[in-house]
Amino acid sequence: MNLLASIIEVWVGMIYDFLEILDLPARQEYVSAAASAFRDFKVASSSSWHLAYLTFRPLVILLGILSHQVAAILRVIAQHSVAHGWVAAKEGYFQLKTATIWFVNFQRELPTSAKYAELGAVGILIALWLLRRHVRNRRYVERTTAWYREKKRRALRRYRRMVEKVAKTSLLLALTLPHLLYIMAALLAKRMIPSVVTYLATRTYLNAILSFWHPLYLTILAISRLSNHLNLYEQVDTAEGETELPSKLSGRNPEKAGRRGRLVTPSMLKKQQKQKTEMKALRSEVEDLLKYWVVYALLLALFRALLLLPIFGRILNVTAMTTSVIDSTAQPAKIGRWSTGRKAGLLDKFRLSGRFAEELRLAFFVWLRLMPVPSFSGSEVSEGKRSEKIVEVEPNKHRPLDISYDFLSPITISAMNSSAFLTKTESFSGSNNDNNSYFAIGIRKFRSILDLAVMLRLCSKNAQDWIISTVVESSSLVPAAVTLVMPSYFTSYGVIYVSLIVPAGYSSRSCAAITRQKTSAELDSLPLDDSRRYLQFWVVHAMISVFLDFISPLLSWVPFSTHMTWLLWAYVQLEHPTRKLYSFLEKELALLGLVSSKDNQNASETLEDSAVVRSFRKIMSALPSNVESKSDQQALAEESEVNASTHKIVEGSGVPSEGKRNGVNDSGQ
Repeated sequence: MNLLASIIEVWVGMIYDFLEILDLPARQEYVSAAASAFRDFKVASSSSWHLAYLTFRPLVILLGILSHQVAAILRVIAQHSVAHGWVAAKEGYFQLKTATIWFVNFQRELPTSAKYAELGAVGILIALWLLRRHVRNRRYVERTTAWYREKKRRALRRYRRMVEKVAKTSLLLALTLPHLLYIMAALLAKRMIPSVVTYLATRTYLNAILSFWHPLYLTILAISRLSNHLNLYEQVDTAEGETELPSKLSGRNPEKAGRRGRLVTPSMLKKQQKQKTEMKALRSEVEDLLKYWVVYALLLALFRALLLLPIFGRILNVTAMTTSVIDSTAQPAKIGRWSTGRKAGLLDKFRLSGRFAEELRLAFFVWLRLMPVPSFSGSEVSEGKRSEKIVEVEPNKHRPLDISYDFLSPITISAMNSSAFLTKTESFSGSNNDNNSYFAIGIRKFRSILDLAVMLRLCSKNAQDWIISTVVESSSLVPAAVTLVMPSYFTSYGVIYVSLIVPAGYSSRSCAAITRQKTSAELDSLPLDDSRRYLQFWVVHAMISVFLDFISPLLSWVPFSTHMTWLLWAYVQLEHPTRKLYSFLEKELALLGLVSSKDNQNASETLEDSAVVRSFRKIMSALPSNVESKSDQQALAEESEVNASTHKIVEGSGVPSEGKRNGVNDSGQ
């Protein structure tokens, strides 16, 4: 026990020694230090809060102002949207309730047969929806299309084999066989289903679509694609010129510099090959379109010229059948210059009926544009020899379009084959020095004068080219210029020559230039750009023709309208007006969404900016309206208030009004 007490005393002594080593402060000193720290913390917190308050006070004020403004905006939005939306919702609920009550009462008043008819209509709609769903799930449309394509391919293959068999016997018979088969098919259709043929020819717009609108649509698309390709080739040429210029200045070989500066990858080669293939296909399409418009223009010119003649005009002046699908009871009307109201004569017996003329027109344009011509090889026996040689016949040379073009294009070329019919390259470059015609000599003299004017800076080089181009292109109008000083009957022949013969001749020349192109390196040359220009002209020609046909009843009352039409066509067929008018037309079609826009500057413009919509708005604003304006309504309201107050004052003063003085009350009774 004593041992334990001694151990505890030792430990207690050691603890006191350890506490003395730690030097713990006294309680009073510790309390005073804690109180001082608390006071310092309080002062620091107060100063920190004051600093934060001074720092963030402008921000808090700004947030308060913004919150106030946002609250005001939200309040306005709530007043004009939520409140009005609530009112509109209540009004819509009331209208829906009223419509529901009216519909229920209407259904109650219907007879039983009408209710069954409605149920049958609803059942038919549900059945049609289920049928559409079934057709889409089973892919009947795709399968039918594939079946039709396969049958068409097999029929064309059998037809081609049959023509090849005939070609082994006679090449001439093989060439004429497709046309003979088409004539037999047309006669058989007229014999078996005459009402269907007559309906398609006279009661639908199939003739107009085949002969005019569909080629016009294809022309617009071809111009768009051709412009893209030509712009791409121009960019490539510009880039090549920029790479060749530094090499020429440095004295290096341009080919080596180009090889070092550009690395041609397989993807680039594939892309270039694809572009060349597309360009060749587009060139063939442009050639076909030019051929079609030449044939169309020459046939139209021939028909109009014959229609102006007294004898042929009486024969070709058919009885016009209305083409309206709705009004089928309209009386037939006669068209043309030589239609009179006198008794029918001998020539009237040879007059074609309007129905037969429309059927003939439909058969011709189906033959011209839709009849397939296969390619085949046939044997040809030379005269005096028994040896045969195999001749490969290309389909592009024996199509109806090519046959018509080869037959009609020499007519317009011969009509314009004079000293005035010069090419642009010969006139511009001066390479036609061997041409000693009066017109060529005059052009060279005139060019020398303009060169002097350019040298003296009286006009620019572009102005000189434009003047020469206008003079050269106007030279083809010289044969028709005489008709301007003649009566309107003779001026009509000049209009036909200027609007149809001259453009057809230039289009034939451009088509021949495209045909002469053999290599792809010439795809970006002048002939292809000229082809684009003449395609643009035919689009502009179509639009102006539609407009002139629309206002033709008004023009018949205008003096010298035929002469003004001559001047209009003479101006439109020039290059600069043609491109300007087509640019305007292309912009309008792009705004209407009919073609794709290529101009980034017009990307922000909408349908409201088109000339058609703006003209329609101006016409509608110029028309009279039976709706009174707000100012007129306010004036009437103020006048009624003044009259009511005056009436009250008169009644309050006891003075009888003017009506009562005359024995008549205020209501006029």
